[in-house]
Amino acid sequence: MAILGLRLQQRSPVLAGFCYPCFSFASVTSCAVNSASWGRALNRAPRRLVLGLGASFWAQYMSMSGAFTGKSFIASARLKTNVDEILKNAEWPEQFPFKEEDFQRFDESPDSLFYEAPRFVTHIDDPAIAALTKYYSEVFPPSNTPGVAILDMCSSWVSHFPKGYKQDRVVGMGMNEEELKRNPGLTEYVVQDLNVNPNLPFEDNSFDVITNVVSVDYLTKPLDVFKEMCRVLKPGGLVIMR
Repeated sequence: MAILGLRLQQRSPVLAGFCYPCFSFASVTSCAVNSASWGRALNRAPRRLVLGLGASFWAQYMSMSGAFTGKSFIASARLKTNVDEILKNAEWPEQFPFKEEDFQRFDESPDSLFYEAPRFVTHIDDPAIAALTKYYSEVFPPSNTPGVAILDMCSSWVSHFPKGYKQDRVVGMGMNEEELKRNPGLTEYVVQDLNVNPNLPFEDNSFDVITNVVSVDYLTKPLDVFKEMCRVLKPGGLVIMR
């Protein structure tokens, strides 16, 4: 598991409310099902089979927009790599190479149905959780720093923040209210389906840190969500995605 954190030094350009042409892909992972297992996969009725949008997506988006001029960090349970070196000679396509239909899923029923019942489970194993929490402890502002606000997107009953970590404002955005109510690290929460409404209900420059971990690959409107993240992030803020 790798976690990418980007510290942004300037706001990406916005023309008529649309960040363009600052979108690109260099690394896309798709779920492949061979003919032998296709029937079994359909019988299991997978909830989602979507393109995996890795942390490099955000890095490429911000790099093309000119906003990715600060430091980058990577944390891994096993492998340590310098993201700056990986992205140094990358070549970005001039236009976003995917169409809306590329983000369609086999199961297009409303996400609200799937998330209607709370699920108090974790979606990564203990070593991955430990690596993520350790990374947070290294890059987050110190606990109880005056004026610091954090947005945890696609949140749930646990955010894997360091134990006892507090800020005056920690907002969780997720799909199930019961799960969000159970999260001890949040000071407030918003229930919203980003695949229906990708617009974030916050003012510009609201947050010092935005986390979006273990869920970014479920987004069907990633460009819209990323533009909104850029909008609500304070200049020089930190975005952490996995």
